[in-house]
Amino acid sequence: MLFRLVMCVLLHATVVSVSSAATQPVVTDAILAGYTRLYAGDPDAAYRHFESLRGRETRHLPAWFGLLFALEARLAAEETLQPTFEALIDPFIAHATERLARSAADDEALFYLAQAYLLRSTYRLENDKGVWGAARDAARAKGYIDDYIKRRPEHGDAYFVLGLYNYYVDIAPSFIKVLRVLLFLPSGSRAEGLKQLERTARSGSLFAPLAESALADIDGSPEGRLAEAVPMAERIVQRYPGNADMRLTLAQMYTHPSVEAYDRAAQQYSAVIDAATTGSPRHLAERYRGILGLSSLRRNQWRLDEAVALLTPVIDQQIGQPAWVLPSFLLRRGNYRMLLNDAHAIDDARRVQGDATMSTFRKPAAQLIAAITSRRASNEGTIYAALVPGNRLVIERRWDDARAVYDKVAASAPGDLQVRYRLAYLDFARGNYDAAATALQPLTTAPRAPGWLKAASLLTLAWTHDIAGRRGEALTLYKRIVENHENEAAAGSAQLGLLAPYRGPAVRNGRQPG
Repeated sequence: MLFRLVMCVLLHATVVSVSSAATQPVVTDAILAGYTRLYAGDPDAAYRHFESLRGRETRHLPAWFGLLFALEARLAAEETLQPTFEALIDPFIAHATERLARSAADDEALFYLAQAYLLRSTYRLENDKGVWGAARDAARAKGYIDDYIKRRPEHGDAYFVLGLYNYYVDIAPSFIKVLRVLLFLPSGSRAEGLKQLERTARSGSLFAPLAESALADIDGSPEGRLAEAVPMAERIVQRYPGNADMRLTLAQMYTHPSVEAYDRAAQQYSAVIDAATTGSPRHLAERYRGILGLSSLRRNQWRLDEAVALLTPVIDQQIGQPAWVLPSFLLRRGNYRMLLNDAHAIDDARRVQGDATMSTFRKPAAQLIAAITSRRASNEGTIYAALVPGNRLVIERRWDDARAVYDKVAASAPGDLQVRYRLAYLDFARGNYDAAATALQPLTTAPRAPGWLKAASLLTLAWTHDIAGRRGEALTLYKRIVENHENEAAAGSAQLGLLAPYRGPAVRNGRQPG
């Protein structure tokens, strides 16, 4: 969400100017208590808290915005609250604008006007309410917060939005090609953005936990500093154990190829699932997200039968709300079934494609159908499925057993490119990087190789270059993936590789590779 939001800021950056200042917003214990409930993972309690505060003074901006902030956090689980949110945020913006028009020195109005525009932009993006409207709102938020910081540079919370902008505008061209030619946009600074987020985390009040979470996300993904990101995320989870979002983020970090702490990841997913003890919309949504995450973890471990088994009971329940659940679970199961060469894989995709209530998922359903059809037209799916047991043995570090599986498949399909790739990846996983690179190089240009295999071979080869300190060669391959294989799974990792070197599986769960 944060990345999409900042991209909108970039596409419509403007400056809104307001003149000199008076007093900065005061954060009372009562206001902070509401945010604490929200960060603790209970937006329902936070909403009730702010609703009670606002009952004393309906136009009190801190309580009113807190109410909106908590309400927006509830929307993912309760889509029916969208009209309520819209009915509250538009008058909020109008009232803050009116206050600022009456007194240009009204810092409280200026600060909360920036936050409200950012919040409405987020809402519009996440709920498909119009990209351009979201962009205009984000631009206004950026302009107002710029002016506010000029007047109140000591206010730590004010640097959160600015830090996100500066960081992501600097790395944006690695992710969004069109930004490479939009040279008129205000420049950002990756280093300055990190400093500003750190400032909010250090000295902010309302948004310090958000800044800490953003820093953990940044270190864990674009910066590739998992050694710093994991302890940071662990500290946040310890402080807010009921925050499902942070547990899910930590679980993803544990699953990263340079960590592979799969047991700890499973513990986090299970904690989210187990904490969803009621039938409330929030608990149900968190439970479904936990199940999806756990199924993804099992897929990463090549335990595909278990992944399918996790998804099927939810699908059989015919979940209607939240609306994303059923199509997401069907497409995920269809993908896993495809990897197992299951003839029923296409049924899941067709079910999504043919149901009007799942119309927003028709494009990924069509893509899955095309992939399944392509595999059926060749023996690619059969060989892929035959290699799955060996892939699981690689994850379990049972190198010789994995090699035996691959050799058996190779005997029935001599020279097959998939088998060659898996053997090369086995060398990579064992730390035999030179042997892996030698085997991968011809696969990157093999004319009969499917797109996913070429992209995966390029990515693994780039990783060997990064591990060996050949950064220039690694960058060349990352760029090649992004430019030629942008729709393949490897593209995301390649984009991250453009930002920071792959640090390699130097230590996985305390053990050296080899």
